Amino acid sequence: FSSGKLKREDVFITTKLPFYNMSPADAEASIKQQLANLRVDYIDLYLIHCPCPMKATNFGGLTNLSTTSFEHQNDFEHIDTWRVLEKAHKEGKLKAIGISNFNADQIKSLYEKSEIKPANLQIELHVYWPQHELVELCHQLGMTITAYAPLGSPGRVTFRPGDYWPEGNPLVEPVILELAKKHGKTPAQILLRHILQRGISVIPKSTNAGRIKENFDIFNFEL
Repeated sequence: FSSGKLKREDVFITTKLPFYNMSPADAEASIKQQLANLRVDYIDLYLIHCPCPMKATNFGGLTNLSTTSFEHQNDFEHIDTWRVLEKAHKEGKLKAIGISNFNADQIKSLYEKSEIKPANLQIELHVYWPQHELVELCHQLGMTITAYAPLGSPGRVTFRPGDYWPEGNPLVEPVILELAKKHGKTPAQILLRHILQRGISVIPKSTNAGRIKENFDIFNFEL
């Protein structure tokens, strides 16, 4: 921004309320700290990370979440956390607010109780887990969907090798390989295009510049 290459309005920033900061007091402090850390006056989309409020019993920092122990907090409801987001939205600090990893019942309950309706649901979504019913519910409620792990999230095994993860790799699924060959695209591009054509935003993760560029090259063909 300071170099003049981009203006703030050129960048869409999404971030989340950590699941261990979901009490109303912690949520308000977390939003304030995140704005300071990001060095911005507002966040474009702010999501409650998950529906399970947790409290760390031996918090070792963000880099050690896989070894941190948590216990469930049950002395407040989702709507109590949501009221904090609504307040920050009215103050202009959060341009849009939403949720992540909520199921259908949790979404409907929050929607009915909220003054400002959730704008977006971010969920794991890919060819092995298309989430048709949840997508339909959100469309009925006027909510957009963002798909994370659109390629199946192969890196999760490395992140938490001791956990149980369902087996399967969409990148080598025969029908995906067949479509990639037909369209002259990579399997990843086929998977991303498929979700995009369902009217769903998609956020693949990569630290590789070539793959990031490849992920953007999906607007010149249709399945």
